[in-house]
Amino acid sequence: MTRSVLRYVNHRIFRDPATKPNAAAHCLHKECDWAATPGPDVAEVDRQCMTHTGLNADHTLFLRGFWDIARVQRVGSPGR
Repeated sequence: MTRSVLRYVNHRIFRDPATKPNAAAHCLHKECDWAATPGPDVAEVDRQCMTHTGLNADHTLFLRGFWDIARVQRVGSPGR
């Protein structure tokens, strides 16, 4: 008979403190290829979208994205 030993280790996930989150936006109006300049300031990306709508009144839908670099670490282990 074969025996197995199962061990469970808790983990956590968090934004890597050496990096900054980013935001971006793309206009969803038909045949418009406008995109905001990606960057860490979400408010600046929002201002770019509003400026684009101000110049193009029927361009009111945007695909926004937010991302960061995450690190997974065992709970109780020292950070790297």
